[in-house]
Formats: sequence, structure tokens, C-alpha cells
Amino acid sequence: MQSTQSDTPAIEPDAIVRSGDTVERVVAMLKELILEGTLVPGQRLISRDLVEQLGISRGSLREAFHRLAGDRLIELIPNRGAVVRRLNRAEIIGLFQIREALEGQAARLAAQHIDENDHRARLEALLKEGRDLQQQLDMRRFTAYNRRFHQAIVAVSGNQELAELIDRYQLAVFMTHLKRVMGSDSIIKTSIAQHEAIAQAILASNEDVAYAAMKQHLWHSATAMLEHDSAPASKRLRPK
Repeated sequence: MQSTQSDTPAIEPDAIVRSGDTVERVVAMLKELILEGTLVPGQRLISRDLVEQLGISRGSLREAFHRLAGDRLIELIPNRGAVVRRLNRAEIIGLFQIREALEGQAARLAAQHIDENDHRARLEALLKEGRDLQQQLDMRRFTAYNRRFHQAIVAVSGNQELAELIDRYQLAVFMTHLKRVMGSDSIIKTSIAQHEAIAQAILASNEDVAYAAMKQHLWHSATAMLEHDSAPASKRLRPK
């Protein structure tokens, strides 16, 4: 089967979690492929290919698509089918405002709870991983590390409702878009350095500095996305 850049990539059968309801499994698998950047914004999801590769019914795939559309990860476009969602400028700004509120609060709470359980050791291990990554930059490793770093802070915050809110808004989808702008070593190094600042503030139990460091990091990412999409210089975002 020939494919183009817009076609769904071949999916290994082992990529599917082999438990639970078929629709749930397909939703989880496609969500992961989107969030890790295997499926990129604007890419079509070819129903015929997916039905054949995954050995599922068209009805199950259709239901999975509707759930992913409800999570704002894909769009269902008449006469074109399912397409991985591409955010416009207004959506990027609006969702980063939500992300600042949620993840900024997570950083603040993490600073309060850093000395509970194994939180300190967990964050220090991520700091070491980031430092090692700066010495040997790799985009795939950075993407995985970046997700784990943000997820760890939410976990350390101890607020399950906050974790569910972040998941509900699918803010990790920004990692998919950020892959388009994280092409240079300097940008990756800057992001890792900002992670260091966030973590150090949390380790010092400094709630306000942790919030401010997270805010600066998030809006640096937002600005990089907007500049990549050729936003006028006068419109570029800066943390206030």
C-alpha cells in the first residue's frame, strides 16, 4: 500500500493495548500517536487503512473518531474525513491561558507537597535526565522527557481533580504542535533550562517562584508556536 505524507502511517499491532473495549483501545492508541507526534496536525486519518491495520469494524472506528473529536484532538471534515486538529492563533492563546492557570497552580501545589512520599527523589531524577539530555540532544527523547516532566509536577501536586482537568482539556496536544518548532538545539536547551528553574523552585518549596517559572516556560512555548506560524512581531506573546 502506497502512502503520502497525509496518509495514516503503518501501525504495528503491538501498539494497541489488548484489553478492554475495542473503541476505548482505539481511542487510547490514536490519542497516544497524536500526542507523541507520530500523527501530526493537519494529517488525514484514512478510515480504510485503519480498519485494515487494526482489524476493527468501521462502526468502532467511527465511534473512536467521534470521541477524539469531542476531545478536540481531531476534526471531522465533510468530504475529507478525520484530520488531526490544527490550532489557529486564537485557540493557541486561549488554551495557553487555561494551561497557565492549571499548570501554574500545579507547580504551586507541588512546592507545598514536595517533601511527601518520594516526590523529591522523583523530581531530582527528572532534573538529572534533563541535564543528561542537554549533553546529547535527541528530539524523540526530549519529547518523552518533556511530557514526563509536566505530568510529574501534576502528580506531585496531589490534586486529582486538577490532573483530570488538565487531561480533559488535552493540553498535552500542544506537545504535538511544539514538535514543529523544537527543531533547533538552542530551543530544546532553553526548554530544559526552564524545566530546571521550575523544579528548583519546587524543590525549594517556593510556591510563587514555581508558579512564575511555569508561567514563563509556558508562554515561551506559546510564543515559539505563534512565531513559527509567522505571527507579526508586534503580536508576539511575552509573559506579563
